Amino acid sequence: MKALPGRLGGALVVALLCLLTASASEASGPTDLLRSVFAEANKILKDPATDDRPQERLASIRGLFSRVFDFRGAAERSLGRQWQARSLTEQNEFTRVFADFVQRGFVHWIASVADIDLNGAGVTVQYLGESVSRDTAVVQTAILGRGGRLILLDHDMVFRDRRWMVRDVTIDGLSLVGSYRAQFEHVIRVSSYRDLVERMRARATESPRPQPASATEAAPLLFVPRGAQIEGR
Repeated sequence: MKALPGRLGGALVVALLCLLTASASEASGPTDLLRSVFAEANKILKDPATDDRPQERLASIRGLFSRVFDFRGAAERSLGRQWQARSLTEQNEFTRVFADFVQRGFVHWIASVADIDLNGAGVTVQYLGESVSRDTAVVQTAILGRGGRLILLDHDMVFRDRRWMVRDVTIDGLSLVGSYRAQFEHVIRVSSYRDLVERMRARATESPRPQPASATEAAPLLFVPRGAQIEGR
């Protein structure tokens, strides 16, 4: 049996590796993805090399979060009917601003309310259930909050580009995307779409606020309708 020419043999090896990688990605379920994300986040939180650089830790976790969140899909759903009225350039711009806005709000919210054990497990996450329907899924989790309170997080996920991605998070029954959509519609109605984008851009670059003592106090920092997050500027 003749050996394959070097170039052809190399191409076949690469193709085989790609197929194996794709199969492994598809086999990884939505809960498995979240487990790996939280595990990596805890490694970042407990890294002794960044003990005196908390903002660097938060930036790393924001980057981790950005790799598993479907920001374009969430941006479209948050903007509602206004999405179709925007040009492709405006849609791309809004997706970028929305991604920065959500990353900052969500990551800082978790840092504010979670009971983080830097000498032990980091953020304690319980995986309560998973329901999958074709290319969508909901993974129910809970994180241990300060004072021992469990905070429920339901992750609405979609299978896209051969991997699972988060497109919405419901915290204690309140949808992130739904909350933003209500406030975005209000701001556009009383002001303008451009004003909304500029307010979001400004809020995404603000310095973190003092950490609250409870999840109830932290909610306005994440959920715009309760604390008039954008409207109050």
